[in-house]
Amino acid sequence: MKSFRLLIVICAFLTGAPTGIAADTGPATGTVAETIEAGTYVYLRLEDGTWIAANNFAVSAGDQVQYSGIMEMNGFHSTSLDRTFDSILFVSEASLAGDNGNDTTAAAMKAHGSMGMQPQKSAAVIAPAPGEVKALQDGKTINTIFAESAGLKGQVVSLNARVMKVNANIMGKNWITLQDGTGSDPDNKLLATSQEMVSPGALVVAKGTVVTDVDLGSGYTYKVLLEEATFSPGVE
Repeated sequence: MKSFRLLIVICAFLTGAPTGIAADTGPATGTVAETIEAGTYVYLRLEDGTWIAANNFAVSAGDQVQYSGIMEMNGFHSTSLDRTFDSILFVSEASLAGDNGNDTTAAAMKAHGSMGMQPQKSAAVIAPAPGEVKALQDGKTINTIFAESAGLKGQVVSLNARVMKVNANIMGKNWITLQDGTGSDPDNKLLATSQEMVSPGALVVAKGTVVTDVDLGSGYTYKVLLEEATFSPGVE
């Protein structure tokens, strides 16, 4: 069973297919019974008991909302709310019903560096060119994390990077591939594990613990991983 689960992880890495419980892409509508704001996100409980999570926009109890790009996750724990949802729908677009083209959500994503929930399918993301992503003043780059990995093992580091790929809810974690335009292949991509969700293409500041020499079995090893990562909007 353990080997089978590892093969699922490896296949997801190689194919780039997001892993989760896919629902309809929408659009769907519902009436809001409760709202909870959490930074750049908003959690909405609909009158039928459904919970959805979206990029924050102006919404109140009693409003009718429309949403699409739906992916269901079971047993999701929100670190910002310290709450576990039995079932929640992550949506890539949400707005008040009747808004044209979900402009509210699009504007919110732009204002917060496009940092949001993972859509059901990941669009292709172009890797950043050298110098395109600004390095954090007191942080690291992917190049320095790999180069100094022995000394950084077990330490918490931060970096500014672009999200290239997200594989959701594998073995209770989201697996997020980051690039910042530094390093040489294959050491130009950093894999992070997290309970948080971000969108492919988002510029983020990632903070997590460096682990080294990770062996997933079947000959698949990783020189460096960033574990228990958290994310905030990236530095332009």
